[in-house]
Amino acid sequence: MRVILLLAVFVTLVSFVLAAEYQWGEAGPKDYLMKKDKVKKRAIWGFRVTKKYVFKQKTVDALTITAIKAYDKKSKYDSTVELVSGGLGSKGVTLKLKSKRGKRIYTIVEIYGY
Repeated sequence: MRVILLLAVFVTLVSFVLAAEYQWGEAGPKDYLMKKDKVKKRAIWGFRVTKKYVFKQKTVDALTITAIKAYDKKSKYDSTVELVSGGLGSKGVTLKLKSKRGKRIYTIVEIYGY
């Protein structure tokens, strides 16, 4: 009985730690931090809020995206991030952020490329 309880507590703690960070790809030693943004949206009591984040490059010499990281400023917000379009190997990306019911979105997005 104790083993099952300890295993359940462990799985719960691991899911809380891992739920607050999303990562696509991995930044190498020669990659540049192209953009770092704070994405915020106020909470509406009883509802889930969503926000779309779009990153586009307008120059002719646009860099190729190699890694995208999105993590919550505080673990209590626990919003989810979905890759909608673009991403690794492209010049732009669109992310959809969704909060938990009654919580706000406060996510930091980092985009790396070469």
